[in-house]
Amino acid sequence: MVTEEEVEAIGRTLVDAAQPLPARFRALFTLRNLGGRAAVDWISRAFGDGSALLKHELAYCLGQMRDEAAIPVLIRVLEDAGQEPMVRHEAGEALGAIGNPDVLDILKRYSEDPVVEVAETCQLAVRRLEWLQENKQEPGTSPYLSVDPAPPAEETDVAKLRETLLDESCTLFDRYRAMFALRNLGGQAAVLALADG
Repeated sequence: MVTEEEVEAIGRTLVDAAQPLPARFRALFTLRNLGGRAAVDWISRAFGDGSALLKHELAYCLGQMRDEAAIPVLIRVLEDAGQEPMVRHEAGEALGAIGNPDVLDILKRYSEDPVVEVAETCQLAVRRLEWLQENKQEPGTSPYLSVDPAPPAEETDVAKLRETLLDESCTLFDRYRAMFALRNLGGQAAVLALADG
């Protein structure tokens, strides 16, 4: 069991801009794996950092933790036009990953964001939350232990999945579902289909 003092020491490493980025990333992923309110709080403190890459991973980790305590900070990051688009995009994706339908209105609002990466990510997050409500269940566990922006399609035919992935007339959500199904299937044919995307 990790003590509060140890969590604090890890958190201080994360928020210390004088530390090398590899050490800060180790601290971030350690906090993600530990979970809990203190970990969420330390991760949330680091969004004022100058590294867009680090802030992107902060949002990613908060989403993967699926802790609803992270929702307020992720909403603030999504709403902050001063944050880099890749950080705002990841905050939207993280809100979808947490899976609480209470954020649907905010995600719908930002589905119209002028920054296309933010808008499309929020559209995906809305569809993920709607899918969860429609299906009354979580998608099966990913073989990669990740919370994905869309559940994998049930289809297992690589050619059909490839067709959906490449079909720009399909919704982005359905294309993502095909992509994650191909990823989960693995093998040379699936990898080549993904490469075509």
